[in-house]
Amino acid sequence: MVTTGGTGEVGMRDRVLEAHPFLDPSLSERRPDILRFLYKQYLSMQRNIEGYNGFLNKILHPAGDERTLESNLATASYYLNEAVHYMRGLLDLLPDDVRRDAAPRQEVANCSDVLELLGMIFSSRDPVVAFEAQRKLYLTKLFFDIDHSWEVQRGSEHKEYLEGVLNRELFAHVSATRRIDICYALRPDGVSIDYSVGRLEANQECWTFDLREVEMIRDGRPIRLHVYYFSCRFKREVVAYEYRRGAERYELITGEPWPTLGKRRSASIASKMIRKGEFDPRWTRDLIGAMFIVENLLELEQLKELLFELFGGYFRVRNVVDTISEDGDRVLLNPQSGSGYKVYKAEIDILFNPERNPQPMPYFFTVEVQLYTLENYLRTIHSAHYANHHALKRRQFLEGLVPYVFPSSIYGDELVDRIVTSVGPVVRSNGVPREFVE
Repeated sequence: MVTTGGTGEVGMRDRVLEAHPFLDPSLSERRPDILRFLYKQYLSMQRNIEGYNGFLNKILHPAGDERTLESNLATASYYLNEAVHYMRGLLDLLPDDVRRDAAPRQEVANCSDVLELLGMIFSSRDPVVAFEAQRKLYLTKLFFDIDHSWEVQRGSEHKEYLEGVLNRELFAHVSATRRIDICYALRPDGVSIDYSVGRLEANQECWTFDLREVEMIRDGRPIRLHVYYFSCRFKREVVAYEYRRGAERYELITGEPWPTLGKRRSASIASKMIRKGEFDPRWTRDLIGAMFIVENLLELEQLKELLFELFGGYFRVRNVVDTISEDGDRVLLNPQSGSGYKVYKAEIDILFNPERNPQPMPYFFTVEVQLYTLENYLRTIHSAHYANHHALKRRQFLEGLVPYVFPSSIYGDELVDRIVTSVGPVVRSNGVPREFVE
């Protein structure tokens, strides 16, 4: 059985279930008012088809925008299908035998009708079927909400604007570009990284970067930056890189997250909302992100000041987390972040008015900027380092999603333990191994 942690974890669980009550297997006990209201609606929909279509019109369209039942069923089916593919994406993290036992019941997975799923919630004698129908409806609701958020709908446009500003103000000053191999290995302390340019040696891993050298004059003095990597991403579009653990040579590439989903890839946003206990997609402040890897701390400070000045300085900067120079900031990181993870990150509010569709007034969108030195970034990609990206994703799945999409009160301690152990040994974010007991 997986043991829980201290009061902090209990508080986080309460926060998540408060934000996402339909992921609570004890919903009927904790929030009977929700199920009573939904049951009354279910009975009304059962009695006549007009009542069912009226319900769908209310949850899928603005007031007064009436659609046919056929149209509403198609829309609902699309988002129900996204929920199915989301669960398949999570199950893909598991080996075949565990995936098979954790897979949703076929009657739930194959159902593409809201009314039928409500029937399973209220009529099924199988608690697994009832919970999975409840979970599927709620995930469907999350995907619908994300798609209908202004910030998400405008995300690609915001990203293009940010890229344009950076190309104009920063990368227009690139003096040289070259492909460079950085070979690196863990030091005996298991945390620090030794790296060099050139030939791969024993026990080293290698990453290939497209280095850009930036030279410019700022406040009358020359500045030179070595930008090993830059990415500007919209959370629904691409991941920054992919790699296979244990390989010797890696290269930064882009790829689609959750490729089984439809064109609206909102799975990473939905996962983050669940993990952080947020019910409103507009509170996801890193929908747009910009990441830079530079040579050293001096270059990081110079780049930070340049970026801040571009968008209004500290009047526009908030939620700074600096685990490079302020170890106390570690408590502000994602709970699943590794103890050796060092980064400077901040949210910058950028004032914007789209050229293609101008608004009466400009509005703000938020960008999360992450700045790394090369050595600190290599920690996140070394296959054996606790702070590496794959280890983070495993911890996010195990600590942030499994308790809510596979609650042990529904699936049993044995299956949940198999899910946890099958993902691989995972150290808790405070450096203490997760404890397993009989």
